[in-house]
Amino acid sequence: MAPKMRAKAKAKGTVKAKAKASAGGGGRKLPKSAGSVSPQSGLVGKGKVFKDGSDLFDIDLNVRDEAKNMNKFYRMQVVQSNDGSKYWFVQHWGRVGTGGQVQVKGPMGKDAAVKAIKSKFRQKSGKAWENRGSAGPGSGDSAARGGHGHYELTSRLKSAGTKFSKLQGSVQISLMWDHSSKKVRNDLDLHVVPPGGEKIWYEHKRSKCGGQLDVDRRMDADRPVENIVWTKKAPRGTYKVSVQNFMGSHSKAVSFEVGISKDGGEMQMFKKTVPGRTGTGRPAKAVTTFTYP
Repeated sequence: MAPKMRAKAKAKGTVKAKAKASAGGGGRKLPKSAGSVSPQSGLVGKGKVFKDGSDLFDIDLNVRDEAKNMNKFYRMQVVQSNDGSKYWFVQHWGRVGTGGQVQVKGPMGKDAAVKAIKSKFRQKSGKAWENRGSAGPGSGDSAARGGHGHYELTSRLKSAGTKFSKLQGSVQISLMWDHSSKKVRNDLDLHVVPPGGEKIWYEHKRSKCGGQLDVDRRMDADRPVENIVWTKKAPRGTYKVSVQNFMGSHSKAVSFEVGISKDGGEMQMFKKTVPGRTGTGRPAKAVTTFTYP
């Protein structure tokens, strides 16, 4: 095994699956989920978000259509009572920037609550709950415009236990790519050079300016994702974002998406491709350069 591969294998064990709040702020009033009971539901203290194995029944969606002046949020979750005997299906929706509306159905049985959230998810996203991990890179530009690319990336970040850009002064850069086929797998690496010039990547996960690569998924991940974040006091100036194909099981080009959020605002999505890895190394593919604030 090459030295780089050993370094990455060792780093894998440091990832901790802790639920964190999703992006909000920046003038938006989106609900913060990732495993916490919605305060608007009236169920805080009475139960917890239902989790079946690794499947957390708590999702956020954004639906945007500039032509129709539509910019809505939807939050859906199943809440299980503290004693495990009752379940509620909670919905919170409205126009971004407003408090929205809340509907709580139940108490009911577990199967009925799970059926309700799966049905509503299909209605809003256009796909089955069980297939929610297959969207993202390769699903077409309409997914990013409609918010589904943003949803899929946010969903993966929550599952991985990443930190999020939530407050003024925070910056988050995230990467995802497609592993829907077990025969076509890659290990992509996210590289970010902040204003001070100290590159953050898998060989240098923490910078002196406060940036951190807190999740680094690889070829064995079904829903691969990487995340570099400043939770506060992000340096002012120019950031350079690039992606490298570190390793692959094939030589085909690989599509990916990068999302960037500043001050807890809505993620800006970038869809690109990198060449298949066929040699000892390839330069990172430039994705974008941006200025903060």
